[in-house]
Amino acid sequence: MTIITSYSHKPIEENQIRLLKFVEDESSSSIHAVLEPFSIKEPLPKFRSISYAWACDESGLARNRGIRIDGQGLYVLDSLYTFLEALKSKRTMYDGGWWWIDSVCIDQGNLEERASQVEHLQQIYRAAEQVIVWLGEESHDSDLAIDFIKILDRYSREKHSVEELRSELEIEKYHGEWKALEYFLARRWWSRMWTVQEFVLPRSISFWCGMRSIGRVSICRALAVANRCTTIGIKETAGFTNGLNRRRVWGLYKAGKPGENVTLSLSALTSYFSSMDATDDRDRLYGLMALASDASLMDVNYFLPSQEIYLRFAQSFITHYKSLDIISFASIYSSPSSSSQPSWVPYWQKKTPLVIPLMVSQSCRSHIGNLRTPHALEYDHSIGYSASKKRAAVYSFEGSNLLARGVVVDVVDGLAGNKKFELVQSSEWSSTQLSPPNNFSATEILVSVCRCIALDRKDRYLRYAMPSKDFFQDFVRLLEQLLTESQSAFLSSPAQELQEWFEWTRSLQIHGRSFKTILRDSLDQDQVDIYRDPTNPAPNQDEYYHDTFFGRFFDTVVRLSLRLMVSRNGRIGMVQEKAMKGDLICVLFGCNVPVLLRNSESGDGVTFVGECFLDGCMDGSVLDDHGLLEKTFCIR
Repeated sequence: MTIITSYSHKPIEENQIRLLKFVEDESSSSIHAVLEPFSIKEPLPKFRSISYAWACDESGLARNRGIRIDGQGLYVLDSLYTFLEALKSKRTMYDGGWWWIDSVCIDQGNLEERASQVEHLQQIYRAAEQVIVWLGEESHDSDLAIDFIKILDRYSREKHSVEELRSELEIEKYHGEWKALEYFLARRWWSRMWTVQEFVLPRSISFWCGMRSIGRVSICRALAVANRCTTIGIKETAGFTNGLNRRRVWGLYKAGKPGENVTLSLSALTSYFSSMDATDDRDRLYGLMALASDASLMDVNYFLPSQEIYLRFAQSFITHYKSLDIISFASIYSSPSSSSQPSWVPYWQKKTPLVIPLMVSQSCRSHIGNLRTPHALEYDHSIGYSASKKRAAVYSFEGSNLLARGVVVDVVDGLAGNKKFELVQSSEWSSTQLSPPNNFSATEILVSVCRCIALDRKDRYLRYAMPSKDFFQDFVRLLEQLLTESQSAFLSSPAQELQEWFEWTRSLQIHGRSFKTILRDSLDQDQVDIYRDPTNPAPNQDEYYHDTFFGRFFDTVVRLSLRLMVSRNGRIGMVQEKAMKGDLICVLFGCNVPVLLRNSESGDGVTFVGECFLDGCMDGSVLDDHGLLEKTFCIR
């Protein structure tokens, strides 16, 4: 039946929402409904909501089918219509219940109403009696995926060890099931920005795929089991990351004490979900505000372009927290050269999946935070990067430029290579370049390199200090095999990633010696003989365990692509892979980690490169050097 679009939304007050009720009309084959306003200041009637991807794989955002509201026709999204057909097939459409469906209940053509309704989303999804996630119509393997989720759920409840899970699940028998799960998580819903909050906020969720359904708890348990299976390939898929991050956010929110919510900052949430799809790039911030602890930092305004919104959010963060930490996100979320956005403002529409927290997301600083699991909420309060000590941020905004006070600590000189960049050799070395003058032994240099690789922390979430002896032991035992090019009788071969890193780093000059020479000299010293003891446990080279030396190496070098760096004055550190010889290593007041700044070619300011780990300078002690001159940087 052809439906002529004629329905027009009646205006509502700012404190109102619309709810939809389907009504049966035996004289027509069309779907009929009524739409009524309700005040959110008063108790709402019981209602359900649907969470779905607006676009279809086949027809995109097309509206080829319609329904009748209050007797008038309204074309709806094709993806929504498939759900309505499923609802009708299940014979639950005309049960008298109310529904909240965003594309129908909000006048999408009214930008002011859209902005107003976004601010009610948290209340709407928490108030809903149930939220139904519509993943779409069934496919040839969707039933297999749901059955496999139930199998993984059972394994989770049976409390198997990691080794048991791998031996029983990483086998040919389940090849088809793993592929089905991969396709299940690749459905469009998992990649949509708005669906993140729709996964986390509701009290009750049911996932519908065709005529089958499954609960949120079962999916989360299945994801936890799949996360332990490292050889089947699913962990490298975008769909798995999207699902796992949803599970982690939900777990974090559930971890709060009664009456309290454990929440994350908008900057942290946006970084973890930057790889999501959003039709409107402004929604990369707006779509997560209902989950954010600091959503009040910005207003919803669909009349401003996305880059202006990103700029205003960064300015608001700095002003509210008196902290420059947010600029570190521009380390990864950097704007393209064609963009006019300032280098210090995170370019949130860059789709870079972030699994590993940046250093400014350290657990002991709650103004940003990280997406750690509920069992990892505890941390050592006595540790924390504090490169500028307690120096308050001194800043101002000049148009889109950030004027920030700080000091130049050193200059980047040598850089290890990686898959994208060749090694950049250090300049000729003189021991008088050290500040203060010192002659470090080979072992002391090697320990410093180990600290740099681990960012001097034990775990991914930067909760505890690095266990120096244990990590250094693993570091030396793994590298010794690469140096001698012989297989140990009691150690497994170093992982391919570590072998590649050694090849990219072996020639880097540190204090006048190559890294390979430093390693050999250190191994020749009596004090490291203990690390060759075959009775010591073999180093763990499983990237799943992020609280080991190899786990930290995998996070910083493989996942974050950080490069080992030697400064002009002999300091050792880790920097973003895009760092260059001559970049300034700076401490900006009000920023907890050092940063790299690059002089502009025109000489009228600097651009932001990224955050930096500088061994021995993360606690602010470098500011005690009275020879450092304070200056104001104009960061463009």
